[in-house]
Amino acid sequence: MNSIGLLAAADAGGKASNPILPVWNEIIWGGAAFAILFIVMAKFAYPAIQKVMEARSEKIQGDLDAADTARSEAEGLRAEYDAKISEAQAEAGRILEAARSEAEQVRQDRIAAIEPEIEEKRAQADADIEAAKARALADVRSQVTSLAVGAAEQVVRSSLDEAAYARLVDDYIESVGN
Repeated sequence: MNSIGLLAAADAGGKASNPILPVWNEIIWGGAAFAILFIVMAKFAYPAIQKVMEARSEKIQGDLDAADTARSEAEGLRAEYDAKISEAQAEAGRILEAARSEAEQVRQDRIAAIEPEIEEKRAQADADIEAAKARALADVRSQVTSLAVGAAEQVVRSSLDEAAYARLVDDYIESVGN
């Protein structure tokens, strides 16, 4: 049947149907079904939905509380970690200072241990210098003596008087001293 045939059948019943308003019979059955469905939903589904929503809210609140607790614990651990780091840095400073003072003590001990050896070497050097001086003086004396003997031989050969002899010896000593 086409749409014209349906309109003709509706006209045959004598009443024209309104396309916007349904028949009263459908309104009553639809309203009763809605009321029954509403009562069943309000009685059973709404409390179940309410429980699920409350459980979800409690879970979310529990998660927030757990996050706050974890954050508090993390802050506590960080404070503890910072304290341990500063303590370790202080300990490292103390160790470095102890090592420096120990190194200075070792240096002082080594200097103190080597001082006698240095003094011994200085004394040996002074003794060597004195010995060299004595040898040099002995050499100078032997040379002066040999020169004096040479001068005396010349004086004896030239038979000088005593003043000339003294002058000759003084001149000779002065020439050796320069």
